[in-house]
Amino acid sequence: MAEPKLTLRERAAIVRLELKGIRRAAAGITHQPGLDREVEAIYRKARERDAKNK
Repeated sequence: MAEPKLTLRERAAIVRLELKGIRRAAAGITHQPGLDREVEAIYRKARERDAKNK
């Protein structure tokens, strides 16, 4: 499946989550499934939006 086109707000949210993950990794927390779920939720919503607009 092709990746959906992300809005600027969605890209910023993903960058924010990635920075949060980097801070946690620096603190020694390597297992971060919550962040992965949040990023996947952003992509899922974007896919739903793209499908609705077609």
